[in-house]
Amino acid sequence: MFIGCNNFLDEEPDARAKVETSDDVRELLVNAYPQAAYHLICEMMSDNVTDMGKGSTCATAITDEEMYYWEDGTDDDFDSPFAVWTGWYEGISVANHALKVIESQPETPELRALKGEALLCRALGHFLLVNLWAEHYDPATAETALGVPYVKEPETVAVKYYTRNTVQECYDFIEEDIRRGIALIDETMYDQPKYHFTSRAAHAFAARFYTYKGTDWDKVLEHANKAIPEDFTAEMRDLLGQNSLDPLEYALQYTLPSEPAILLSVTIETYWNDIYATCPPRNSIYNLSPTLFREIVPLTNGIRGPWVYKNIGSDGSSAEVSMIKSYGYFKNESMTSNRGMTWLNVPMFTVEDVALNRVEAYTMKGDFVHALQDLNAFVSKRVNLTMGSYVPMTLDEVVAYYSESGDGASVLDLEPHYKAELEADERKMALMKCVSQIRRMEFLQEGMRWFDIKRFHLPVTHNIHWERRDIELDRYDKRRALQIPQEAQKVGVVPNER
Repeated sequence: MFIGCNNFLDEEPDARAKVETSDDVRELLVNAYPQAAYHLICEMMSDNVTDMGKGSTCATAITDEEMYYWEDGTDDDFDSPFAVWTGWYEGISVANHALKVIESQPETPELRALKGEALLCRALGHFLLVNLWAEHYDPATAETALGVPYVKEPETVAVKYYTRNTVQECYDFIEEDIRRGIALIDETMYDQPKYHFTSRAAHAFAARFYTYKGTDWDKVLEHANKAIPEDFTAEMRDLLGQNSLDPLEYALQYTLPSEPAILLSVTIETYWNDIYATCPPRNSIYNLSPTLFREIVPLTNGIRGPWVYKNIGSDGSSAEVSMIKSYGYFKNESMTSNRGMTWLNVPMFTVEDVALNRVEAYTMKGDFVHALQDLNAFVSKRVNLTMGSYVPMTLDEVVAYYSESGDGASVLDLEPHYKAELEADERKMALMKCVSQIRRMEFLQEGMRWFDIKRFHLPVTHNIHWERRDIELDRYDKRRALQIPQEAQKVGVVPNER
């Protein structure tokens, strides 16, 4: 009897895979990257959408409405707050499992590199979580403000209760994981490096982290300069050259990992795509209208233009505007099924993102020469020059445009935690406004605008079409931090104040 019992207990209780070798860890880390897209949540809460006053059969209709009204998320579709919360924590859990295996093995160059990747994946997941479910980092309040649980150990029990770390603790842990991870990365071990944290992608992440933190601009420059060359224009997307592509080809190229501008690409299951008309951003009650598009991307911005951002519908040919940036790959459930789900290659870090972060850093350091140099280089690749060559913007032009009597007077002042520095120097305020506007255009329908709305404390106004009224989210409204999902609250995660 005892012999039979031992034989039975020697068998695994299910079909789980054992992670023991470096090859096992390498395969495991494929799932350590974020497992859900933030596009829908961030776009619906932002000032990039308007109530179109139409019906919708979209699978995310409930989430669309809740996010547009800045309400608590209750649905569980692939792009809901619940899906994003669980998807990113799933990636963190995978990273922690990989780290535990690595620590149990003798050190090798390959395991060192894999440890670096796991640390960076853990940092990225928590960075995205804390920037959606907490108030934005402010050194004056970060030590008391609630962040998110920073999970460093793999789950080994069926139900585990969690407490929220402070925003300061989250940022400290993220910084530590980034610092340790960057020192270990070795991209030569990857067959498909664009799907992994290479050295350049890691430094791009660090540049964004320190930009969002806003306390050490030298570190932004340090990491940005390691992520992109001084003259980065050759690696930017050639949007003018790609304008001749038909929409499907354009969308495919925009998210193709081989695109030089993409430093890290993450494959995510999502409804958000431009291919299937039953999905957002094209099929939703709340969308980018042609009128709103022209407010965001004017024919000329008073300084330079016209801009070359390809789209469908801004000419009024359709009710909504699609930026055709999201090429959806449909995957069937099985060989015999016509049902399935859409996957998207999400450009997590790009040359353009790093370049704009570097402009911010130069601006805040008062190095206006280099700030304008990078800003002009960027804009020169985003305007349609039908005659002549690009004429660089001057600092006086930028300041005049955003002055009280300029065409950009309607652009609201930015209020980050370092707003006193901006208010004390009109040159800094004007350049930062210019960067924020360009970033809004560059990443339209990619979710990035919401993070600027939070860190700059920008107010948002949404119209309610059939009720002929507006609703507002002011600069310091507590709803700017997403509500903790009910499922997380049940295991001890304290909800946000409302």
